[in-house]
Parts: sequence; structure tokens; C-alpha cells
Amino acid sequence: MNDQSEPPTKKRRTEAPIQEQPIQLKEDDPVLSKGEEPIPLKDEEEGLEELFLLLMRIHKLTRRNQELKQILDETLAETSKLRTRLDYLRVVHYLKAENPMFKPISILISPLPVPRLYPVRILAKERVSW
Repeated sequence: MNDQSEPPTKKRRTEAPIQEQPIQLKEDDPVLSKGEEPIPLKDEEEGLEELFLLLMRIHKLTRRNQELKQILDETLAETSKLRTRLDYLRVVHYLKAENPMFKPISILISPLPVPRLYPVRILAKERVSW
């Protein structure tokens, strides 16, 4: 009979040796540059979201490299605090400065669209004519 009082033994997970391999990113990543032309993002909020997703993806791919993992963890923590275009550009600069792997990342933030007054004028005329 099996003794039920003994807890089942846990299998130890051993870490595999680190193998240096180039990181393969998908070509359709919206924040990567294709050739020499950076792909513009629609607005800053979308840009921050794309940057966060890219960093999470890189984090998953590089989780065995502890030094890089630490850099990415710090950057992800700072990314969640971003509110301005300047902060956003600092993160990209920081990534490129800290690790040459990030040099191909090129992000262009287009200015926020200026609100057009034309629809407002139409609405004002319609209100007057009523």
C-alpha cells in the first residue's frame, strides 16, 4: 500500500544552458522600420501601446538573459508612467543606448490631428436655421 501521509515529490526544474541566438521578430511589427523608413504610428497613445507590446514580446524572447531582462523590466515599469511625447522618445533613446539589439527600432510619432472647425460651422448654421 502507498503511504498517503507523504507529500508527492516535486520535480526540480533545471535551467537549460543559455544559447545566444539572434532574436527573430515578425516582419509585420508595426513599430519596426522597414528598410530606412520608419513606420508612422497614428498617435501617441497607440505608439505607447505598440511600444509596450513590443517590449513585452522582447521580454518573453530574452527572459534567460538576466541583465537584459532587468533592463527591460525597468523600462516596462517606466513605460507605464509615460504621458508625454518627450518621455516616449526618451524610452526609445534609452533602449537604443543600452543595447545594440534595439538599434533597428525606429518609431515615428506623428503629431496629433488638429481639430477641424468645418463640422462645427455646419452644426452652427443648422441650429440657426431651425
